[in-house]
This record gives sequence, C-alpha cells and structure tokens, in this order.
Amino acid sequence: MSFATAFDQVLTESEHQFISRLTTPARIQAFLDELPYSTEHIYRCPLRVLRERMAHCFDGALFAAATLRRLGDPPLIMDMLPNERDDDHMLALYKRFGH
Repeated sequence: MSFATAFDQVLTESEHQFISRLTTPARIQAFLDELPYSTEHIYRCPLRVLRERMAHCFDGALFAAATLRRLGDPPLIMDMLPNERDDDHMLALYKRFGH
C-alpha cells in the first residue's frame, strides 16, 4: 500500500476535501504559513499537523513532504544546521520540470 493510499484512508471526509485543495507547492506553503509555530518539544506527524493546525519546522517539513508526495513530486528533506546562536531549520524540497 502506498503512503498516499494509507494517508487517505485515515482522513475524514472534510480532511480529504481540505487536502485535495492543496494542489500546488504554493498552496501547501500558504497553509503552513497560516499555522501557529509550535514551541513544544514534540513532533507531529502530517495527520496531527492537519488536525491540530500547529507545527514547528520539522512538523511542517514532514507535512509538506507528505503532501508533495501525494501530488507526485518525490520530496527530499533538508536540515539546515545553524551556527551556535540559532536553531536548525528543515525544508521539504521537490523537483518539477527539471528544476
């Protein structure tokens, strides 16, 4: 069973409708930009991000990667390591049209 199939099976009808509107990387990013930033020391899976509407960069990167995979864009997770005065940051990268 693929990830997308397994993920879709646990979504409620309203969650499925919401996810189906995240049809571009820009829409995925816009959703994540609207979420409050979590300062908790817990990790949320993509389903919890969707349901709790809260994330830090790790959670957001996993959510973006999962949603990009649903769109057929195999994602890569990149961890940007900071100097000693900052936190690290994670991104979901993808490739489209050869770029």
